[in-house]
Amino acid sequence: MPTGDISLLTAELEKYDWPALHSFVGGAARLPESIKLLVSAKTEEEAEIAERGIENIALIQGRLSECATPLTSCLVVGLDLAEGRGRGRIFDLLATIAGGYDDHVDIDSVGPVSVRDCVRRMADKLGLYAKELKENGNASCVDILLMCGVYDETVRDFVSDTFRSALELRSCSGIADLIEVSLADLY
Repeated sequence: MPTGDISLLTAELEKYDWPALHSFVGGAARLPESIKLLVSAKTEEEAEIAERGIENIALIQGRLSECATPLTSCLVVGLDLAEGRGRGRIFDLLATIAGGYDDHVDIDSVGPVSVRDCVRRMADKLGLYAKELKENGNASCVDILLMCGVYDETVRDFVSDTFRSALELRSCSGIADLIEVSLADLY
């Protein structure tokens, strides 16, 4: 596991009754192990296996299941602990959740979920997403920031300022079109 305070992730994982949560495979009992594997992933292969395990349980093709809400909280905690390849995959998963949808025909089997609630759980780390965007040109952070701004008007100015400053950075030149479209979508 990472060198950070892993007890924070353990405490967050223990808040939820994973087997009782609806998912695309029934319960979500295997999700905590996949989260731990992702947070501790050192190689691309380890990160990919963990991410795939999470996706197959909690979110499929943008559709979210009930366990996506606690998953979001755990991934946000895991960001501060993740090293190596897992960190990038956590940003990717958060972006997928932020852009996901909760209104689908199989709601009876996958349980109730709210994208808005998931995004609210991400909002505590706005500064981290902004930093990652500016330093590394991480496109997933554009998506996360955009949805935080869409769902919470009190952070729109921060998100707008972040996007505008990112457009001036060489690190973000490869995703300038995405940032410009996201800036337009913000309002």
